Amino acid sequence: MCSRVPSYLPIPAHANFQLLAGMYLGSAAAMLVLPSVAAAFGPASLLRLVGLLGLSWLAMWLIVGRDAGARRGSADGRIPLTAMEAEKKSDRQQPLIRANGSASAAVVAAPPPWGRMLRSSAVWAIVVNNFAFHYAFYLVMNWLPTYFDSVLRLELASLGVLKTLPYLVMFLMSNVGGWLGDILIISRQHNVAAARKAVNTIGMVSAIVSLMLMPSATGMISGVLTTTLTMGTLGLSRGGFSVNHMDIAPKYAGMVMGISNTAGTLAGVIGVAVTGYILDAAGGASSLAGWWRAHLLASVILLGALMVFNVFAKGTKQFD
Repeated sequence: MCSRVPSYLPIPAHANFQLLAGMYLGSAAAMLVLPSVAAAFGPASLLRLVGLLGLSWLAMWLIVGRDAGARRGSADGRIPLTAMEAEKKSDRQQPLIRANGSASAAVVAAPPPWGRMLRSSAVWAIVVNNFAFHYAFYLVMNWLPTYFDSVLRLELASLGVLKTLPYLVMFLMSNVGGWLGDILIISRQHNVAAARKAVNTIGMVSAIVSLMLMPSATGMISGVLTTTLTMGTLGLSRGGFSVNHMDIAPKYAGMVMGISNTAGTLAGVIGVAVTGYILDAAGGASSLAGWWRAHLLASVILLGALMVFNVFAKGTKQFD
């Protein structure tokens, strides 16, 4: 999906369309709808519903997503889904390759530059920030019920529609981050790298402040507010690091996204476990000291990541 966006939208305008912002809208909908579905039809119905939604997305992709290149003027821009289809596509390209000479053949046959990407400081700037973002994100998301129960003395389930607010704001702010980057690039004439670093810094610094406010919340209003601020400002930061892979490697954006998302997934596993250890060491989830330490660690990781991004991130194409 990330690799196809440049086929639809020219850089930098694509930054205004946050590819993954929809996941937070999905999280809000899930928190609101899935408990009622499980109560009415049983827990197994959740798996069937999610599977049906996945199949629906696949059907939409097969209908409108594969031929993006063709709509931009390419003779055959469809993505092959099977080895047989890929072979047929290669056979159709052979006359063009012979007509254009060996240079074109070399371009078509060139493998992805995995080695260069893994050695690139610009790629690692994205990877580090993806790790830091998801460390903080999964800390808040996975420990949110415990936080409300142990710190605020409230049950998250009792908040009704209000519990979806952090995810709705995160969805909104993810799009605002892309829009703000476009404003800086197009209207303010910032170069792409400076715009990405500015949005990333604003988002992560704000998230650090919000994270450190969460343990000091004393009730429902302050708890929901600080949680919403944290998730929203994290979403804003996606207008920096999370679209940068399409700046530096539009042809291989999906690969760079895959590398960085692997780091993000590991951050979720590590962050949730480390937070549990910190809370246990401080005397349990009811101890505010544990929450302060856990949120401080996440804040330090965010601060280190934004410094790495500000030093090593690039805004120009690094891989052809």
